[in-house]
Amino acid sequence: MTTPRLTKTKYLSGRQCLKRLWYEIWRPHQVSPPTLSQRRIMDQGTDVGELARQRFPGGVLISSFGRRSLDETQEALRDGATCLFEPAFIYDNVLVRSDILHKREDGAWDIIEVKSSTQVKPYHVEDLSVQRYVLEGSGMRIGAVKLMHINSRECVYPDLSNLFAIADVTDEVDAAATQLGDNLKTMREALGRKQQPAIFIGARCDKPFTCPLKRLCWRHVPRESIFTIPRLSDDKIDELAARNIVHVCDVPPDFPLTQAQRAYVEMQRSGRPAICVESIRALLAQLERPIHFLDFETIAYAVPRFDGMRPYQATPFQFSCHVLHRNGRLGHREYLHEDESDPRSAVARALVKHIGPAGSVVAYNAGFERRVLTDLAEAVPAHAAELRSIAARLWDQRDVFRLYYDHPAFLGSTSIKNVLPVVVPGLSYADLAIQHGDDAQSVWTEMIVCKDETAKAKLAADLRDYCQLDTYAMVEIQRALEKLTAS
Repeated sequence: MTTPRLTKTKYLSGRQCLKRLWYEIWRPHQVSPPTLSQRRIMDQGTDVGELARQRFPGGVLISSFGRRSLDETQEALRDGATCLFEPAFIYDNVLVRSDILHKREDGAWDIIEVKSSTQVKPYHVEDLSVQRYVLEGSGMRIGAVKLMHINSRECVYPDLSNLFAIADVTDEVDAAATQLGDNLKTMREALGRKQQPAIFIGARCDKPFTCPLKRLCWRHVPRESIFTIPRLSDDKIDELAARNIVHVCDVPPDFPLTQAQRAYVEMQRSGRPAICVESIRALLAQLERPIHFLDFETIAYAVPRFDGMRPYQATPFQFSCHVLHRNGRLGHREYLHEDESDPRSAVARALVKHIGPAGSVVAYNAGFERRVLTDLAEAVPAHAAELRSIAARLWDQRDVFRLYYDHPAFLGSTSIKNVLPVVVPGLSYADLAIQHGDDAQSVWTEMIVCKDETAKAKLAADLRDYCQLDTYAMVEIQRALEKLTAS
């Protein structure tokens, strides 16, 4: 069996899990494709990379692939290029392409990796350590190793001159490089075997990102697993998994857990929920009718697009609002922005039209809605007073489940998607075309540029269905809680 060529991407896969690397090389058809939201993030990263190149005028883009990219890189170097974009190098059967390679006055070259994140992360350093290893092995004299990332603290649209910050991570790369040779050896040994590596599942399956092999590896993991224990550390997860303890009820009585974690394990064993009806009744008594149930869908651009926006600032493009009136009548209002213009003014106008000056405003995890409303008030001063009034009347339904209502079937989570089918049996998100808020961002991004009217209408309908269920779910949870506390 010939050991295959590695790339920096495959190296990072191997650093997360040798089994993932083995499957990506030998059985790629069994690896899950990127999700909608993951594809949007990758597309965003491409856009950020292209913007970063504009900071280096005169750079030469190596646009070819395969063997031709290696030849084109060498041609550019022989022609005296002092800045290269996507140059390709191979050494020790490892192929890398650097985002930016910039020549210094002393003749050395700086490697500059571009990321759409807002800070340096450990896997960035691993990425750069492989690049330097290959480039130095190819005869390049490397000076500094840097990460170019989004400057979320200072950049405000329309001034994008300070969109990027550059961090020198040479020392961190030096430290990571000490293990690189051993890591490559381990990966090649694993790839040289006919059988997949025997790797325990663990915290690594979601670090730094959810592994595309997780669907395959976690087939045996029960719903009531150790991974649902609240705030259990990675080390303890790995320790239990290595002992083949996966079901939460199999956690030994003497295994070190916090009081809250032990209470969760015991609740799973007993199968009995923990509900404080009196405390829930007191929380519900704070509500004033009409009760507005509000949910936003937002998008966070790495590169801000509208006046006053910062990188990754949540920008609302849609809301749903169910209103439970004093007489028990239920109404519904919504807004969905359907083009590429700035949605904030239209969202604000529709919102203050549908939510009056009286009555509570219920959100699930209200801190998010509060931030969106506060940002809207700054962006749309004409409606600032009404928007701040809405924010001041927010009431967080999730607090009921954080504080006074726990159930084994919540699986350690107070997410509305976990709570809803337990509190309101028969109502869930399972049949919707959109399952997650991250996917809603991707669908909206596709919808606003769609030229096919039929396809666009379908995407818009899917978005409305998803957002509407968020608020209708809160209505039905409210009714269930009122019934619970009525006696």
